[in-house]
Amino acid sequence: MDCVRCGGAGCDLCDKKGTFDIDRCPLEIITDDVVDMMELADLWEKGLPPVAGGVLDQAAMFVAAARFYFGEKAYWKNKLGILSF
Repeated sequence: MDCVRCGGAGCDLCDKKGTFDIDRCPLEIITDDVVDMMELADLWEKGLPPVAGGVLDQAAMFVAAARFYFGEKAYWKNKLGILSF
């Protein structure tokens, strides 16, 4: 996989190779904080920013329901070949 810091050019993080070998499940090294950040970024992209009045002030049940809705919407758009929904 290309190094996320240098984009494959080579840097100190990847020992100048420009790549990383994936030799174990990424879920073993991804922390809950990273998963939370990824979910917040995904919701922000969909119009629910992580600010006061945004997703951070919503009930966990609403956030879970919104994520389910967005996932189902994307699934069916893809399955049906629909460009806008």
